Amino acid sequence: MQEKTQMGFAQSVRSSVTPCTLELLYAQMDSPQTAKICAEIAEDLEKLKRGEMTREAFETRKRDKKKQLPVLTPHATFTDGNRSNKTALPSGLSMYDIDHIQNPRLYFETKVKDRLSELGIVMAHETPSTEGLRLIFEMPKGMSLAEAQRWMSEQLDDSDYDGSVKDYARCSFIVPRAYLLYIDEQELCKHREAEVIKNPENSEISEISENPENSENIDDSDPLENLDRNLRIFDRCLAAVGLKQEDIDKVGIYNWHNTLVAILSIGICRLMTEAELRSVLKVRMPNYSKEQDCKRLVSDFYKDYTRMNAPMSPQLRAIYAESVTGKKDKPATTQELLGEEPPKLPLRLPKLIKLLVSKEPDIYKPAVIMSVFPALGAHLVDVHFPYADNTLHEATFMNCVVAPMSSGKSCINRVCEPIMADIKARDDENRKREDAWKEECRSMGANRQKPKRPDDLTIQIMSSDLTNAALVQKLQDAHGHFLYTHIDEVELFEQLKVNGKAGQIGKIFRLAFDCGFYGQERVGIQSVTGRPQMRWNWNAASTIQRSQQFFRPMIADGTLSRISFATILTKRGMPIPVHGIYDEAFSEALKPSIDRLCAAKGNIDLPEAKRLIQKLDKEAKDTAWLTDDEQYEKQAYRAVVCAWLRAMVLYIAEGKWSKEIENLAMWSMKYDLWCKMHFFGQLLHAQMAGEVVRTRGPKNMLNMLPDDFTVEDIRQVRIRLEKDPDPIQQLTMWKQRGHITQDEQGVFHKTPAYLKRKKSS
Repeated sequence: MQEKTQMGFAQSVRSSVTPCTLELLYAQMDSPQTAKICAEIAEDLEKLKRGEMTREAFETRKRDKKKQLPVLTPHATFTDGNRSNKTALPSGLSMYDIDHIQNPRLYFETKVKDRLSELGIVMAHETPSTEGLRLIFEMPKGMSLAEAQRWMSEQLDDSDYDGSVKDYARCSFIVPRAYLLYIDEQELCKHREAEVIKNPENSEISEISENPENSENIDDSDPLENLDRNLRIFDRCLAAVGLKQEDIDKVGIYNWHNTLVAILSIGICRLMTEAELRSVLKVRMPNYSKEQDCKRLVSDFYKDYTRMNAPMSPQLRAIYAESVTGKKDKPATTQELLGEEPPKLPLRLPKLIKLLVSKEPDIYKPAVIMSVFPALGAHLVDVHFPYADNTLHEATFMNCVVAPMSSGKSCINRVCEPIMADIKARDDENRKREDAWKEECRSMGANRQKPKRPDDLTIQIMSSDLTNAALVQKLQDAHGHFLYTHIDEVELFEQLKVNGKAGQIGKIFRLAFDCGFYGQERVGIQSVTGRPQMRWNWNAASTIQRSQQFFRPMIADGTLSRISFATILTKRGMPIPVHGIYDEAFSEALKPSIDRLCAAKGNIDLPEAKRLIQKLDKEAKDTAWLTDDEQYEKQAYRAVVCAWLRAMVLYIAEGKWSKEIENLAMWSMKYDLWCKMHFFGQLLHAQMAGEVVRTRGPKNMLNMLPDDFTVEDIRQVRIRLEKDPDPIQQLTMWKQRGHITQDEQGVFHKTPAYLKRKKSS
């Protein structure tokens, strides 16, 4: 067995790296030395569990023993045999560590085993301590190591992953074959064309070099070189926790310890090296810096509590900016929480969505994704979905793309036409029959009895030349099918006005979302009379100014929350986007999904869908309460419903539930709400409050407070934001949602769970 892998092998962390073969890998796994070392680590672990050894002693002994194990370098081999990013020959593989789990085998069986192919896993094994799981997987194309790590964490819903595994020189200790949970020899030896991909320039993830001896980061900076800057950072962190220099000079390790914990908790370790911080402490806390407690505390924070690849909080970004420029950063901006740009698409899309956007440039993909659901939903007949409150919903989707002039809004129609091709073919036949009936009626004399209009003329695609009579007639003819309309300019909906009243349009939209009854009563024999259910999905487009004018009367009556929105972000001087060709091969690939939609019937409910509703609802309400934005929360009620319906439609179309479907549903909800608040937030707040609102989006008020704060602190924040000063209701909700706790002295503290979420957001 001489199959060569693209991984490297070394006898120890200090040895030169050579290419690894399967024969060599298995030989080291079966080595008595490997078994002996891992058995000794296992014995120490049992002592730790029995209380015969401290965690600190166990970690020290484990670290020393692991240095005796042979290692793999899954990420690369090296041209000169030395583990260095500069000489790396990437393998196209990455390793992912899941640390400190009680039962790695159970974790693998329940969360990984059924998704091996989907996740690209080629090998999985327990770590030498048996307290962790290591996965070696094929990196998604075009990603850096850090991006691949983040991608895998999203697939496994693991927010506490080991973010340090992002260096090409990183090694993995070889374990006995008994620790091996899965291996795909063919994929492990597969030749992959890969190249070193650096992290994006705007990423907060930085490449690191690895210490060959202990696989930890090198700190080769001069601790005195940036001392002035680092002292400014320390002082800003000190002020952020509400302390002054004179407060931390008080004698006593307890006070010193708590002061430093408060400063370290803000994230100061992200802004300077450990050696630099120790130099700062010699100046700012000269007595405490000599204590062993100080040295251990600093070391623990750098080792266990600092995630260098996690996004910075707004507070930490402000401290960093001031340390560089010397100027104090401004308070949190209007859309601090929602961001100035819409949420990014998930890296892995459901198969159907991936197909539907495959012909479109990246700038159009979000708008296209939001726009395909009205067309997909139009294929469902007599299909109902029970919501969390047991209300039955149907696949009702109304979507409007709001974007600047000449931004390419026609991309919607390009993608929806193939989706609606089967319905259009049937409509064409029925239109011919309808035209023949009309021609027969016209050819008959005035006194002759006209033939009855055929009652099976189901025509689902309505033209943009809308009238109430035509709408009612088509709804009656549809016999439970959804009508579908694509309108290039949203103002064309004004043709549905009755007696010049714009309120009629909003009422129709609300009925369409709820599948309510709609119709008209007329006395004339030739007039259309009826009251069918309103099943009508549509896509529309508009410029920003016109959409704001059109929807202005519908802001405060619930209409806006029933409609989904999308946008297209263009840039001046950008090259002409090149669209793909929607050919026969595309239609063939799409057909199985359309067939599944057409075949679906009855009530469709899933436990996974119910859990998704709870996730969506929690995410929306957490954001609403963090910003204390009631209007955001009201818009979120139906945004959750729409996102869940998208997931249900994709479930039917693809034939199975997947993590990709859940991720897309979550993204679509956040994206829809971002568009609503971005384009209509100002109008929404103004109409609901009865006054002009100067800000466009909500602020995360909890992020505007220190990690420990008082009632007066939150009162001042609310006053500054021109809200009711009374914070009791908001504090109560923050407590209920697990964001804060309150101690016996009445001081509020952000919970570890919230701080963890804040770091990863």
